[in-house]
Amino acid sequence: MNIYQLLHRFSQLGGSRIKLAALWLMHITRRRYVGVFIDSVLACNYRCRMCYFSNEEERKRRRGKLTSEQIHHIARSIFHRTIKLQIGCGAEPTMDPEGALLLVRQGKQYGIPYIALTSNGVRLTYEQLRTLVEAGLDELTISLHGIHRETYENLMGPTANYDAFLELLQSIKRVKAHFPAFNVRVNYTMNADNVEELADFDKLFADIPINQLQLRPIRKIGDSSYTNFDLTIVSASLETVIRPLAERCRKRGIIVLFPEQINIERFEETVHPDPRENLIPLFTYINITPHSYPHHEIAFEKENYEEYSRRNDIGKHLFKSIFSSRAQCEQTETYLSNSLNYDIR
Repeated sequence: MNIYQLLHRFSQLGGSRIKLAALWLMHITRRRYVGVFIDSVLACNYRCRMCYFSNEEERKRRRGKLTSEQIHHIARSIFHRTIKLQIGCGAEPTMDPEGALLLVRQGKQYGIPYIALTSNGVRLTYEQLRTLVEAGLDELTISLHGIHRETYENLMGPTANYDAFLELLQSIKRVKAHFPAFNVRVNYTMNADNVEELADFDKLFADIPINQLQLRPIRKIGDSSYTNFDLTIVSASLETVIRPLAERCRKRGIIVLFPEQINIERFEETVHPDPRENLIPLFTYINITPHSYPHHEIAFEKENYEEYSRRNDIGKHLFKSIFSSRAQCEQTETYLSNSLNYDIR
C-alpha cells in the first residue's frame, strides 16, 4: 500500500471522532502520523504571475535558506515520526539543490515512507533528477501554468524557459525508464487565460509517463501581478475541456483530480461541514521555513518530537479532541476545504 492509499483510507474513516481517535492511538504508540512540509530555501528562479514571487517586495521579504546543520537537527528531531516529507511548498527547492538532496537522503535514512518534491523543474538536469530518485525521492510534482509556449512564458513570468521545460519532460521520460515506480504529478493552475488549452494536454504529454494530473482553480495566494480571479471560464470549461481530458487520461492510466462545479463556484468560501475536521491539521501538519526555524514551536536543536509532545501535552489534547463538541471546534481556526473537493478519474 502506497502513502496515497494509506491517507485515502484514513480519510474514509467514519467520522471526525474516529479519525481523531486513530491519531491518538498512533500518537501514544509512537507511530508515524505527521506530514512535514519544508522549504529549505526561500527563493525562486521564476516570477509566475499568479504567485507572490512576481511581486518585488515579496521577493525581498522571502529570502534565506536552511543550513545543512539545521536540516540535520530537523531530521533527528521529527523525521522518525514523519509519514510524508514534502519538499518545496511556497518556493523553489532547486534553488538550493544541495539542501534538497540532503533532505531526501536524511528522509530515507530515518525511514520516511514517502518523499515528494514540488518544482517548476527547469533547473533539474537529467543527472540531478536521477540522483534525487536514487537517493530516495518518491515523487516529483511539476508546477505548470500553460500548455502552449506563449501561455507558459506569459503566465510563468519573464524568466520562464519553455525549451528548458521540454528538456525536463525528456529527462523524466529517461528516469522513469530506469525507475518505473517513481511517481510524476503535474499541478496545473487553471485560470481564464489557460484552461481552454488543456484540450492540447495530450499532445504535449503524448509520450511522457506521468501518473497524476491535478487541476486547481486559481486562488489569490498573495500580492501577485495576475489579477483575473474570475472563474467563469474555468467553470464553463468543466464539461467541454476538463471532463473529456480526464476521460482520455483515464484510458492512459493517468489519475486526474479536478473540482466539481459547486467547488469551482464556491472555491474561496467552502469550509468543511464538520468543524472537528479543523482540528486534524493542527496535529498532523508541520511547516518549516528558514524564517520559522529559529522560533518554531518545536525546538529542533534541543528536543525530539516526543519531548516536544510531552512539553505541550499533545497526547492529552488529542484525547480531549475526540470528545470535543461542535461548538468548541467552531472556535478553532477554519481551514478551507478546497484541497479536498476533487473528483478523481
